[in-house]
Amino acid sequence: MNCLDVDLIREEIGLWFVHYVWMNLKQIIYFTNMVELGKPKKFKYMCGRFVLYSEKLVKSKFNLNIKKNFNISPNQEVVIINEKLKAIKVKWGIIPSWKKTLIINARFETINEKKTFRNFKKCVFVANGYYEWLRTEGNKTPYYHFNIDKELIFFAGIYNSIGCCIVTNKSVSYLSKIHGRQPFFLKENQIKEWISKENNNLFYDEIINFHPVSNAVNKIWNNSEDLIFEKDLNKQLD
Repeated sequence: MNCLDVDLIREEIGLWFVHYVWMNLKQIIYFTNMVELGKPKKFKYMCGRFVLYSEKLVKSKFNLNIKKNFNISPNQEVVIINEKLKAIKVKWGIIPSWKKTLIINARFETINEKKTFRNFKKCVFVANGYYEWLRTEGNKTPYYHFNIDKELIFFAGIYNSIGCCIVTNKSVSYLSKIHGRQPFFLKENQIKEWISKENNNLFYDEIINFHPVSNAVNKIWNNSEDLIFEKDLNKQLD
């Protein structure tokens, strides 16, 4: 191999690296926000991923074009309904000037007390379902949550010009088996009430189903329909 061949190989490797960085820029930015001084952050958030795949339904209901996403993660664009009852796309999560980590959730019980959310407006997240992880000794098992009777589910939220957060509350008894917090669920006919009223005592009586899914959802670059399929825990592979 002569010097010319070596130079060509180096050039090809350099071009490949630039292409790889460009194609994965969103994921690199995501990890940059999630990591400080090279140490992974230990997040205690619930509903750290969710799903929206109903392209035709979202278009017909809200006149908005979307692309199927079976692994929506923080820092990605999500669909919300704003205070004008219009569906728009907003980045999920905020990074306040005084804090270096991403905030993706807001507790319903303390939302009005937090300075961070003082100038936020109410909104509603549109989804087909969400993932939550059951933590046991040394293991985390992902579960997909959805409404078997309704194609879409709705979460209460808040937003500003920077991004948006899902509002959470204490889990009902059967969901607390997976996690102690849940999204503040809304029925479709409660959307306007959540957005327009100051105090909300909204009751959600629809059943949220859940089942275990593949650990593939743990990797944010995985994005296919089979992520939401039920998996046999006895055959679960990393």
